[in-house]
Amino acid sequence: MAGIATPRGRRAGVQRASAQCGERGRKIVLGFKHRLLLSHLVVVLLGAGLLGAWLYRSAEQRLVAGAHERLLDTARLLAQETRPGDLAALESGAAAGADAALQQRLLDVVAVNTDIAVAFVARRDGETPHWLLASDERSAEAHDSAHIPSNADELDLLRESQGAVVRQVGDGDSGGLEALAPIGKGTPYVIGARLKPGVVEEDLRLLRLSSLGAFLICMLAALVFSRVLAQRLHGRIAAIVARCRALANSEPLPATSKGHDEFETVIGEFDAMAERLRHSQKDLEQALGAVTDANRMLEQRVRDRTYALESATEKLKIEIESRVQIEALLAEAALTDPLTGLLNRRAMLEMLDQVVQPGVGDVMGIAVVLADIDHFKRINDNWGHGVGDQALVAVAQVLDTLQGDQHRQCARWGGEEFFWLLPGLRLAEACRRAEELRRRIAALELPISGLSLSVSIGVAEYLPGEPLEDCLRRCDAALYRAKDSGRNTVVAARGGMFATMS
Repeated sequence: MAGIATPRGRRAGVQRASAQCGERGRKIVLGFKHRLLLSHLVVVLLGAGLLGAWLYRSAEQRLVAGAHERLLDTARLLAQETRPGDLAALESGAAAGADAALQQRLLDVVAVNTDIAVAFVARRDGETPHWLLASDERSAEAHDSAHIPSNADELDLLRESQGAVVRQVGDGDSGGLEALAPIGKGTPYVIGARLKPGVVEEDLRLLRLSSLGAFLICMLAALVFSRVLAQRLHGRIAAIVARCRALANSEPLPATSKGHDEFETVIGEFDAMAERLRHSQKDLEQALGAVTDANRMLEQRVRDRTYALESATEKLKIEIESRVQIEALLAEAALTDPLTGLLNRRAMLEMLDQVVQPGVGDVMGIAVVLADIDHFKRINDNWGHGVGDQALVAVAQVLDTLQGDQHRQCARWGGEEFFWLLPGLRLAEACRRAEELRRRIAALELPISGLSLSVSIGVAEYLPGEPLEDCLRRCDAALYRAKDSGRNTVVAARGGMFATMS
């Protein structure tokens, strides 16, 4: 039985374990610090990214909507300040100087709104729209009829409504946003203003740059914030790990820092628990010492008891082996004829029951031989039962020699009768073996003057599927035929027929 560790051994084990725990704790704290930093950074960046994307999308929509609204306001203002009569006089040339005043107004609008490239007045008759006046004559000459709506539905909408529309026209240097407003109601005149190409795109580019700068600043702030927070958490966790190491090494606990967060509460509870553990450690060591002494005494008692049990077990083993040998001898005696050493009748019948099982005798064939010593009663009467026993033993030895390596196939059937089982042989071969048995017994030379032995033999073959008693009955009938035929002969039985073989 293994003993309980002593307090000194326990302290050494604790110190080794504490060193390992310290190294593992350092790795765990370092990994926890990195995970804290990464997790806080990911959370802050994800929140800032989603908020920044939403703000950027909103600012982009507001910027485009603001550009549209400013352009529409300019077109509406010009339409309100322009009378259809002045345009008709301007187009017929009846009012001298009307074009100069209107053009000056268009120039003033362009001068005030630096984002507007050109302001113009146009008319559409039929399918041929054309400009009447523009703030820049070169622009009026450069812009063709494609810049005025050629769609009749759109122009009718402008004529019938006091509102204005914004659309994208052209591309390259002459393209951009254009606002159109009707002059009067039901007139073919419209007044419009077109932004400079790339104005909205420039504003969007500046918005993207500013958003990117804000995002980078947020990333930097998030990194700093995450690092500071992770450093604080790391310091608190490192303090707890240092206390665990000191407690494992039976060292004084480090001094506590000033703070009012949850970690300081945990550290305070840990210190109180460590103090209680140290007070109970001495009691535990004393208890371990007492348990060690008791364990030593118990081991000695167990050794003594084990020795006693082993001695008793050895004696019991010897007794069991003796009983097994006795039982084996008894079993052998129950199956063996004590005089001849052959099987007795009961053992042979059990063997026959196994051999004639379905499927066994069908394949290999089975023959049985029944031999009876001739005039055995005369031998007992003339020479005595001792000589009769010698005759039985002599016949048994001949049978034992003939069965060879296939032992336990011969039996003393009863009195002076012997039974020989020949598995795997047919009737003809069995008759030859029986004849050999008869000749050997007849040739025996016994040490008694005037005594010779002979046997009468009956042979039969087991027929597949028939009852064993029928086969034995035929063999017995063949034996009686041999005795009736003058003895010292072999008779074979096949069905209801008998044949004398010698």
